[in-house]
Amino acid sequence: MVTAVTHIHTHRSWDSRIRPATLVPVLNELGIDLALVTDHDTFAGSIEFAEHCRRAAPTITVPVAAELRTDRGDVIVVFEPGTDPPPVERLLRWVDLIRIVPEMGGLVWLPHPFRGHSEPAELAERADVVEVFNARCTPRQNERARDLGGTAGKAAAYSVDAHRIREIPRAVVRYEDRGTVCETLRQDAICENPVHSPKSDRMAAEITNGIKRGRPALAAYFALRYIRHRVRETVGRT
Repeated sequence: MVTAVTHIHTHRSWDSRIRPATLVPVLNELGIDLALVTDHDTFAGSIEFAEHCRRAAPTITVPVAAELRTDRGDVIVVFEPGTDPPPVERLLRWVDLIRIVPEMGGLVWLPHPFRGHSEPAELAERADVVEVFNARCTPRQNERARDLGGTAGKAAAYSVDAHRIREIPRAVVRYEDRGTVCETLRQDAICENPVHSPKSDRMAAEITNGIKRGRPALAAYFALRYIRHRVRETVGRT
């Protein structure tokens, strides 16, 4: 079996600060064999992390991957490790992406289908994998995603959608090893106890977004929302 964590954002994304040096110890502690790094609109994060793992954690496989904001919403593209990916600009139109990625032996993964997509049912029909659980989505969004994936007959994925280190353990999954990364991911993931992320984690990512993009007013706005959600979450646990 292959133990995996999928849909991880690193410092290469505009809303995350995770560095390879801080990510590796967490993955090692969880016994991870496969880490799917999917930074926003760039393959650079997965390539950088794969190189880091070759030196510091050679047992962790890191495919070439990214979460691309296409004209139809976010789509995750996965290629085998070591693949030279096409320029991102060639994949930002859905009609181009679903032609080019399969031609290169890659995999099309539909993340959080009921958050930020037009016509998710149509997208699911052409995807290889549908994310039926995303730790940052609401239970209702994930329930609808499960129904969508089942109707479309697609492989079911569970993801952490991690932007902070603390989010990594929330959906550790297992796959039967089918030899290649893409073939392994083209099957239903096994995830026994997925955990939803609190809203404060999403607010923290938006604070990072505001800081990294030089928009202090945006960072301040989400900082206030972060404090409010943290208070509610803390009170809710008492």
